[in-house]
Amino acid sequence: MQHYEDEENREEDVEEEPLPRVDLADFSSLIVLDLEWNYPATRYRREQRGVCLGTDIIQIGAVKTDTALRKTDTYDELLFPKTYPKMNHAVIEVTDITDAMLEGRPVFEEEAPKFLDWCGEDAAFFTWGVSDIDAIADCLTFYGMEERVGHLPRCFDMQVMFDDQFTGEGRSFALNYAIWKLGIEQDGIAHNAFGDALNTLEVMRRFDFSEGIEYYEI
Repeated sequence: MQHYEDEENREEDVEEEPLPRVDLADFSSLIVLDLEWNYPATRYRREQRGVCLGTDIIQIGAVKTDTALRKTDTYDELLFPKTYPKMNHAVIEVTDITDAMLEGRPVFEEEAPKFLDWCGEDAAFFTWGVSDIDAIADCLTFYGMEERVGHLPRCFDMQVMFDDQFTGEGRSFALNYAIWKLGIEQDGIAHNAFGDALNTLEVMRRFDFSEGIEYYEI
């Protein structure tokens, strides 16, 4: 008996449609963002509004540039970690940010709206990995500003772009490795949010953005 293919059930190779093209020029400004945060020394995590807060932001560092990656403004603010106010010794060791440095500093609820207003309309975030954008979204929700999460600037992962353009190993490389690999003299202090934002910008200036950035969106 001759078998005829069932047209309705036949699997066909369907090509994925390409993502809409995104270029640096699509944005009014670029925000190179880095954060530092505290976390408790124990396994305890506080939960509210559906978020189990793993990280309490203690520093926002950002560099605003035009679409040619020329610096136009900067943002550097220390925050008092209201939920986890006692600094973890491991965090102090890495960041050099101490309890005394955070005394009297604004809390996240006060500073986050100022920072987001500073970013401006039609801006885009550029981060090294996804953890910073996850942290800011979690803190916004945890601290009662969940309506702002859906209005955050679009965010692009420069860690993945570095791997694609310079190593091709499919790995997540530390920012310090990228600086070493590209022979860059560090512009900022490592493991300081503002310093790492400056260093990320220096790495980005070695990238080829001519093919667009749509595949790096977080």
